[in-house]
Amino acid sequence: MIETGGSELLSLVASLFIVVGTIVVFGWLYSRSKLLSGNADDAIRIVATRALGGKERLMVVAIGGEQILVGMTATQVSTLHVFEAPVVDTGSTAAAGGFSAGFAGRLASALKEMRR
Repeated sequence: MIETGGSELLSLVASLFIVVGTIVVFGWLYSRSKLLSGNADDAIRIVATRALGGKERLMVVAIGGEQILVGMTATQVSTLHVFEAPVVDTGSTAAAGGFSAGFAGRLASALKEMRR
C-alpha cells in the first residue's frame, strides 16, 4: 500500500483551494464587467424572463417606452404581445432575473430552477 505524506495532502488541498478561488474570482470579475459596461443605459433591455422548457422561454423586453412579450425557441423568436402600459417595473430587473442581477443572483436563480 502506498502511503502519502502530510505535505502531499496539504499540497493537494492547497491546489484545490487555488482552483476554486480562481473560478470564484473570474466569476466576480465577469459580473462586474457586465455592470460597468452600462447595461442600464441600453435602448433594449430584458425586463423579465421565464423558462418554459429546455430551449423555450418567454421574455418581456423594454424598447424605448414600450414593453413587448417575446417567445423564444431554439429556431425562432416571435413577438407575442405589445403592451399598452408597462406591466413590469423596469427598476426591478434584479428581482426578475434580468441581466443586471449579477453573478450571485443568476447563480441563485439557476440553482432554484434546478431544484424544481
